[in-house]
Amino acid sequence: MRLTVLAVLFLMNSFGQVVITDSGSTNRPGMTVTIDGKGNAEIAGRGGNTGKMSVDKDLHTRLIKDLEAAMPLDQMAVRGCAKSVSFGSRMFLTYKGVRSPDMSCAGQTDPAVIALQKDAQEIMALAKSKAPASPSLQ
Repeated sequence: MRLTVLAVLFLMNSFGQVVITDSGSTNRPGMTVTIDGKGNAEIAGRGGNTGKMSVDKDLHTRLIKDLEAAMPLDQMAVRGCAKSVSFGSRMFLTYKGVRSPDMSCAGQTDPAVIALQKDAQEIMALAKSKAPASPSLQ
């Protein structure tokens, strides 16, 4: 069963789905935004909060263009940084079944990494603005 679920997730990612994951930290909840090929997004927060949003067409197009330019994501030249064990968070992008290294560190020098950081930060800010205080993000 687990293998079937993983295969379905891989196929979904292969057809333009983008997953942006912010791990959160001890004092800040994490969030995952899953964007389909049309820019429709599902938001999942720690603790079971869920919601939906639409990503602006221009931002979605730019994100896909930047992802394609950066492929393969797992081989991007991402610079790491020191993080607190308790308060450090991580951000990953997954596209076409490939996950990026941690994209949360400032001071990047690779233009592809900088572009993807900007795209992901804009989308996560939009997702956070959709998150109410209640258990549901809708």
